[in-house]
Amino acid sequence: MAAGRLLLCVPFVVGATQALRSPGPLPDLARKTGLPFGDHLPRVTAGAMILGSVAVGTGLAPVVGGVTLAVSLAATTVVVHGFWSEREADARAAHRRAFLANCGLLGGVLVTTVHALGSAKAVAVSRRTPLLRSRRLAS
Repeated sequence: MAAGRLLLCVPFVVGATQALRSPGPLPDLARKTGLPFGDHLPRVTAGAMILGSVAVGTGLAPVVGGVTLAVSLAATTVVVHGFWSEREADARAAHRRAFLANCGLLGGVLVTTVHALGSAKAVAVSRRTPLLRSRRLAS
């Protein structure tokens, strides 16, 4: 599971690092869509993705990290890869591919987050339930 979490985080860290180094058209795109703090939003989002990736990849806070990644990825995907508003066929196809790839990443993040949440809940329940606690001590 640890290797899977680490591999899931690679695209987030790479993309966020690129956005921090050179945000390119992202600030203009954020401003054009009317988002507040358009100049700073891409860097804040990139920072959130890196922190979320560290939390998920290391397993230190996979639920919080997973929620952070899911929210930032969903918002970024809708703003940056809005293929439905592209007029040119090639640009529409490229944005549609990126949109669908991000949907796949989002699915991986959600599965990882729900799994971590279930594991945390199972541990909490086993600590509160005498029968489960006695079985855990016996094994």
